[in-house]
Amino acid sequence: MITHPSNQLRSIGMRLLKAENRALRNPPTVTTSANRTYSSLVGSSSAAGGASPSDSSKQQQQREFTSLNCQTPYQVVFLRHGQSTWNRDNRFIGWTDTPLTDDGVLEARVAGDMLAKSGILFDEVHTSMLRRCIRTTNLVLMELGQEYIPVHKHWRLNERHYGDLVGKNKKEVVLQFGKDQVKRWRRSYDEPPPMMEDDHPFHPAKDPRYHMVRTVQPVLVLVLLDG
Repeated sequence: MITHPSNQLRSIGMRLLKAENRALRNPPTVTTSANRTYSSLVGSSSAAGGASPSDSSKQQQQREFTSLNCQTPYQVVFLRHGQSTWNRDNRFIGWTDTPLTDDGVLEARVAGDMLAKSGILFDEVHTSMLRRCIRTTNLVLMELGQEYIPVHKHWRLNERHYGDLVGKNKKEVVLQFGKDQVKRWRRSYDEPPPMMEDDHPFHPAKDPRYHMVRTVQPVLVLVLLDG
């Protein structure tokens, strides 16, 4: 059992686990063929006109486990990292490498436990270069018992970079620039936040993990807007 002084967070975690268990009472069946995993819904023999003996033997030979996704031939699970120190402090984080809080560690372990109860087995993980994401990944894989699978890290999976807003309190920025402007900076793809100056204390150029980013050549992209 996962324990933590935060009774409220523990209560939330237990409610999530109970909801997950209810959702998995009548799970779809997933079968594996060769090295590809795909989801399928198993119909009754009366609806399908009956199954031949060869079909039955094939089904018995195939491994089955529960799935959260029965609509596509692929399974991709998106998982947000646990709470970090700057999440707790309501500050713009971006690429700043803030660690998980104790609550964030608990959130990651609860998420891993939920995934373990779902029965899904993963082939690989893709995550960012930020340790809040990397540690969340490690904690989830520990709960799954799948620490052995490959973990691929790339800076392109980092959080949105908030430029000169990095490190500032979100409420104070809203008071300074207005709610609508801050929302556009946070959510739009064509209106970036104010540029970060080179002498900013959290400029990524000062972080050795991003030395390869400075050598990336700019690419011209054409974006067509509908309407």
